[in-house]
Parts: sequence; C-alpha cells; structure tokens
Amino acid sequence: MPKLFTPITFRGMEIKNRIVMSPMCMYSCKEDGIITPFHLTHLASRAVGQVGLIITEATAVQPEGRISVEDLGIWDDIHVEGLKDLNEQIHAYGAKAGIQLAHAGRKAVVDSDIFAPSSFRFNSKSKVPIGMDAEDIERTVEAFRQAARRAKEAAFDVVEIHGAHGYLINQFLSPLANK
Repeated sequence: MPKLFTPITFRGMEIKNRIVMSPMCMYSCKEDGIITPFHLTHLASRAVGQVGLIITEATAVQPEGRISVEDLGIWDDIHVEGLKDLNEQIHAYGAKAGIQLAHAGRKAVVDSDIFAPSSFRFNSKSKVPIGMDAEDIERTVEAFRQAARRAKEAAFDVVEIHGAHGYLINQFLSPLANK
C-alpha cells in the first residue's frame, strides 16, 4: 500500500495517485445519450474524493450500439459540450478523465436494428442482429474514430476501447458470435 497514494506516469501523463475508478454504466441518460446532472455529480464527486483517474462509463459510438437506451453517447458532436463540462470539473480537482468507447453489438437493447458479426442473437430474449458486411464494419470503425476525436475535443486524457464482456469487438473474436 505504500505506493497507492504516489503519482504514476503513463506515456508522459502523470496521474496523482494509483486510484482508478473503472467504468460503470449508470443507465441515467435519456435516449439522446447526452450527459445528465446525475453524471456530473456522480463522476465529479469521485474527483473531489481524490480518485486519480476517473473513467466514464461505456459510452456508445453509435446509437444502435448502446447496451440500453439510457446509455451515455458520443456518436454526435452534440455530446461534446456536456462531456467537456464534466472534464473541467474532474480536472479542477487534479484528477485525469478517461472515457470507455463501446458498441454492444448483439447485446444492444434498443428499439432500432442492431448489428453484430453474424445474425446470431445473444439469448432467447434478444433481437436477432443484422450480420455486418464490409460496409457496416467500415461505418463502425469510422464511428469509433469519430468518437475518439470527440473525446479529445471534450478534453479526455485517456481513451479506452471496450473489447470485452461479449460486446462487439469481443464478438468478432468469439466463435460463438462470429460464425
């Protein structure tokens, strides 16, 4: 424990201590994916509490890629302003701000069509996804790229790509989801 409260440097970025808040979905948005006062209070309070790096919840790069319709989004430039306000609050307390960019793939629970590597649903209650073709894949890669650009505009210090837990990137690597 003696190093827990000492700074650490990653790729030239110093974090004031080794306490990291991992991304946790709060399911507190409206369908527009715009950050809410709840997020500002919840995440900024962690900075007040001296967490060194605060990673915002899985944030959807496309509206159809949300885990639920209440998920935070970064698929449009309209999302940047609120996220920038959040990061100003986080930075005011000396913490670094991270964002987890995500796409749920076949695990998405939204009203629109969902997309996955293959047309195999996640479970008996899930929608059957549209199997992605090369154009869909390119569109999604571009969505991640644009989301990373927006994250930079919103003053995030760290960008994490969610490639686990059976979500889209993980689905491409799984013989259960990619047939």
